[in-house]
Amino acid sequence: DEWDGDKWGAPTRFVDVPTDEDLNVYDVKARPGRCIIMDQDIGHTVVAPTAAAGKRPRYSMVWKLILHPTSSGQDMKCLAGKRKARWPETEYFGSAAQNHSK
Repeated sequence: DEWDGDKWGAPTRFVDVPTDEDLNVYDVKARPGRCIIMDQDIGHTVVAPTAAAGKRPRYSMVWKLILHPTSSGQDMKCLAGKRKARWPETEYFGSAAQNHSK
């Protein structure tokens, strides 16, 4: 089976403490091949699958990614170099969205 996030749930849930007055959360649906790149200090958890998932497991794989500059003064936010970046557009939420729009 391929994971059906709409029926079976189990999103990765983020809580942004600076904007958490009403316990607002942001859920990213589980999807085969999905990759979330984030700062490890962001409050997050994996939500349990719904009963509709039955005994289907929901796996998560975690890597600790450390980027080191290859030259002095390298901008670590622009790693694609002269190639066009292949990363999807960043989706900001909570206080990050507020800070990004300033």
